[in-house]
Amino acid sequence: MRNRRSIDIVSILIAGAALVTIVLFSWDFRPPVDRKLHSEIGRVLAKEALSLARPGGEITVITRDTEAFRQPALDILLKSFQREVGRASRITINIHSLQLDPLRPVEVPPGDFYELIRRSNSERIIVSLLGPPALTEEQRAALGAVKPKIIAFCSGNLAESLDLRELFKTGLLHVALINRRPAPGAADASRNGSGAFDGLYTVVRGDLSTVGEPSHSRR
Repeated sequence: MRNRRSIDIVSILIAGAALVTIVLFSWDFRPPVDRKLHSEIGRVLAKEALSLARPGGEITVITRDTEAFRQPALDILLKSFQREVGRASRITINIHSLQLDPLRPVEVPPGDFYELIRRSNSERIIVSLLGPPALTEEQRAALGAVKPKIIAFCSGNLAESLDLRELFKTGLLHVALINRRPAPGAADASRNGSGAFDGLYTVVRGDLSTVGEPSHSRR
């Protein structure tokens, strides 16, 4: 009888531990996504793309495939971009999704970016949500004159790890949305929901001397 009771107690403890384990692994402990901020990022990128696009033109968006590995912020950004462009008439949007290792640095594989640029004409705008084209010297030489206009969202410290000035000079970049250097009170502004975007990001159009100027003043 005692053995029976001991077995029942052990079984209950094991079942309880299993239940706790299931809850811990299924619960999403990630911080909440700032929907307003990422929607604004998508809207600003769309505005920049539309300013370069021609009626009847085409916008190709390079993004990460988020089906296998969820990335809510990127999904919010992309939906905001599509919604903003959708308000313009006669503009086609193509989504170029890449299956990338989520543990690797954010960038488009050079070969993929090279082929997309090579096959594009002057009517196409390429918007990369994964940074600018990091091509090899051989790929740059083989491309010759770059026909499409390229816009890149440079999240994190990506802008600091690449020579954006050279990319602008060679026509491999026309607009970049980059992180703004932290300023006093910027963190408080973001928490208050006021000026979160302008406190964190800035738009650069070919001249890096414009960094630091609020993006809304150049719209």
